[in-house]
Amino acid sequence: MKKAKWSLVLTFVLALSLVLSACGSSSSSDSSKSGASKLAAKQDLRFAITADIPTLDPNLATDTTSTNAIAMTEAGLTRMHNNKFQWDLAKGAPKVSSDKKVYTFTLRDQKWSDGKPVTAQDFVYGWHRQNDPKAKPAYNFLFASVGIKNAAKVENPKDPLYGKYDNLGVKALDDKTLQVTLEQAAPPFFYSILSQPQFFPQREDFVKKQGKKYATSADTLLYNGPFTLTEWQKGTGWTYKKNKDYWNAKATKLSTVNFKVVKEQATAINMYKTGSIDEVGLSAEFVDQFKKTNAKEIKTGVDAGTYYLYINQKTNKNLKNLNLRKALNAAIDRDGLVKSILNNGSVASNFVVPKNFVAGPDGKDFRASAPNGFPAGSASEAKTYWNKAKKELGIKTLKINFLSQDGSSTQQLNQYVANQINKNLPGVKVTINAQPWANYLKLNQEFKYDIAFSGWFPDYQDPMTYLDMWTTGNPMNSIGWSNKKFDSLINSAQTDTADVQKRWDSLVSAEKLMMSEYPIVPLYQSGHTWVEKPYLKGLSFPSYGPQIDFSQAYLLKH
Repeated sequence: MKKAKWSLVLTFVLALSLVLSACGSSSSSDSSKSGASKLAAKQDLRFAITADIPTLDPNLATDTTSTNAIAMTEAGLTRMHNNKFQWDLAKGAPKVSSDKKVYTFTLRDQKWSDGKPVTAQDFVYGWHRQNDPKAKPAYNFLFASVGIKNAAKVENPKDPLYGKYDNLGVKALDDKTLQVTLEQAAPPFFYSILSQPQFFPQREDFVKKQGKKYATSADTLLYNGPFTLTEWQKGTGWTYKKNKDYWNAKATKLSTVNFKVVKEQATAINMYKTGSIDEVGLSAEFVDQFKKTNAKEIKTGVDAGTYYLYINQKTNKNLKNLNLRKALNAAIDRDGLVKSILNNGSVASNFVVPKNFVAGPDGKDFRASAPNGFPAGSASEAKTYWNKAKKELGIKTLKINFLSQDGSSTQQLNQYVANQINKNLPGVKVTINAQPWANYLKLNQEFKYDIAFSGWFPDYQDPMTYLDMWTTGNPMNSIGWSNKKFDSLINSAQTDTADVQKRWDSLVSAEKLMMSEYPIVPLYQSGHTWVEKPYLKGLSFPSYGPQIDFSQAYLLKH
């Protein structure tokens, strides 16, 4: 989730994979209201997840596991629910200046978990800390993406304003009034992006008191959202408790949510069968089994996630060759991947922005001009590209380090991708480097790989969330690709927000240009098939926002 965001995506066992991102499907279990007499006396929800939370510091969170935990325990100006933004700590719509650049929000009465009030200055400090190089922000490019005044300059090491976060367009007029100033009229996704953890408040006195310990344990954090984190046993699991002091606590029916780290899918399946967890995702080998035994409990949804292979063009000189990148794209049978390996509702793809995610000014889907994406080519064409690349590079063989995650659900995919490349590009030898999630993130960010399995889920409902990270110098651009024309198109879309058609055309052109250079290998638009207990209601998997939203889920008597 960002999206997501990075939004490097660690989806739950229910979604079966680990990838790079910014969020999920629009599917949800029945959210119909139930009378209190039908609610289970014990509102304890139980999940399995493939890996631990990498971080709870909003400044460092780049994966969806971290951002999901933060989204469930903290609150910002808005909150995503059922694919729409809702006013959270903002009482309602802000006052907007005539030039549509200045937004003045009034805050609700809300307390931190230590009893002190949340103030407008907490938002100011949180935004400043996100743009303070000393705090090592990993995802602050969202401030520039939305057009916060001076954010692009404050985040640019080459600009005189670099690191001078006091110049950001955010100001506390008083304890309950927050003023936000933009460079230009707000983009369509302005209110939804404010629901991301990067825009949450942080309290200066607490952060400084904790120092290096901040956000490293359940008791070195403050909470102001629907839940508090009461226990975090690293590597084993964690527990949320309902926050009775949250302003909208009446909407939260669950009293406890437990996550247990379970790397093996078969183990999680057995836990579901024996009633130890209430929901579990199904990998291909279990889908048909559950269709026979638990058909009424099976659910399927298509996500807004796009999964692909990173191609490292920064430290691997061979992968800078266009024909080699074309060969890698053409070597993989995507239809075979989604049908025989995933079997979970995912759709083969060769595009950056997914289908049925967002419509343009004309009401048509972003994919309307290229519904099936940009043809990758056949296996025979892959060999042709490979032969051209060998001549251009002066090589006959090539070794490729394939970085991926070590969860059981990704191993079949890893083998399939490696076998496809080895088979269709004679002389190429792919070696899989499966790593635990945290180490995978580290190696990816340090460019210690040749190709890497990843993906992206959106931070907000706009094509920009899939495209701006590939610009030159963007901290999320861990492939090293750079194209000045692409940068210019993205910059135009970021600045020409008032001309919605021009902005849209720039984004369409940017994706087309990107896919002409094959800097990544798109594989599929994610879907997921899962089973959940009949008594579980209101669980949601949004298309953006938190990957899994249990803030308004509940359990019926059973």
